[in-house]
Amino acid sequence: MKKSLLLSALICLLSVQLHSQDKGIDLDVLRAPSSPASNLLGIATTDIDKPTDISSFMVSVQSASNSFTAFPSNYGIDLSPYYLFAKGSTDFTTKGLQDKDFKSIFKQTFIISLAISNPDSTNTSFNYKSTYGGLGFKFSIARGEYDSITKANLDSIIVRQDKINKLSMQAMEEWLNNNDEHYRSLLKQREDLMKGITNPDDIKKVMESDKYKKIESQLSDMLTNFKKSDKEKQLHDEISAIASKFQTQRIGFSWDVNGGISSEFRNRNFENSKVYNAGIWTNFGYTNSKGFAFLGLLRYLYNPDKILALDNNVNQVTDLSTLDTGGRIAYSKSQSKFSCSVEAIYRSVLNGNAIDPSWKMIINADYSILKNQKLTFSFGRDFDGTIHKDGNLIAALTLIAGFGNKK
Repeated sequence: MKKSLLLSALICLLSVQLHSQDKGIDLDVLRAPSSPASNLLGIATTDIDKPTDISSFMVSVQSASNSFTAFPSNYGIDLSPYYLFAKGSTDFTTKGLQDKDFKSIFKQTFIISLAISNPDSTNTSFNYKSTYGGLGFKFSIARGEYDSITKANLDSIIVRQDKINKLSMQAMEEWLNNNDEHYRSLLKQREDLMKGITNPDDIKKVMESDKYKKIESQLSDMLTNFKKSDKEKQLHDEISAIASKFQTQRIGFSWDVNGGISSEFRNRNFENSKVYNAGIWTNFGYTNSKGFAFLGLLRYLYNPDKILALDNNVNQVTDLSTLDTGGRIAYSKSQSKFSCSVEAIYRSVLNGNAIDPSWKMIINADYSILKNQKLTFSFGRDFDGTIHKDGNLIAALTLIAGFGNKK
């Protein structure tokens, strides 16, 4: 009897703890999203919000809409539905994120990208009298496996978690010795309410009754007030320290798919719109254990108005389509805050024989300051031959810490 009470109490305690905190390690799923919608509208990566919970999402929308009194002006956001809404799922743990089946990979990596832009008269790439909106997606087909350093850190966390569980069991036995009768009485009352009821609708009615909720509340209060030992607190602190310092790094074959479409709302009238551009692309490659990644790119773009391969001139060919092929070499050493890459893309026009092909080459570098916050730098040649310098490192040589939650 004592063992069954102990098991019931432990299950309830774990359910209370898991309801109030995230399971597993808080992984940075949005660490390097492609943000297809923002990409199509030319919104800088540093200007894209990446909320990782419902509260930060609402704060982001509230800020962009001036406390919900106006439509967002220039705004980009990447959303991971699984990360936002499935915090309680057992699949969303460090163990679950090592699953290699496509279903798990898809739901854990699927990202929705939204963007809106109201350019001013200084922006020559867009009509300043129009509003532009974009919608995109991203998901992975394959993503490799965790490298040895990541696995070692995860194993060290698991060892500490096992110690915490053993300490909890020991403390729970002592607690039950002091609260055995009262706790058993509450369990018996809850069991009696469900006695003889098998119909799901009837079970639901009982669970929604005031009497059942009162019993559950009393059980929850007893377990919530359960005091952790100093050793447990120390182990929890050690786990938090390990999780905060290391990044998840994958090696092996990876394959991502991205797509998006944007519209131009002429004269900022949502009843007067047309497709501005659209595209679908895929990147794939291999990352080795030393941090080097060798990636390939295939991308189809539909550009009704701009050539994009000839000084961004107005398109004289109806419904112009282009095909990009390219490669990328990237370096991101495991657990390092620094990463860099060099990429080159060759663009050919599929239905415009009079238009010559063009190419683009760019160098990127970034340094992680906080989770989802980076110093970024990019330099290179665009398809129209112009030289671009971008990134928040160029915009401000002095790092200014922003207000609000880390996102």
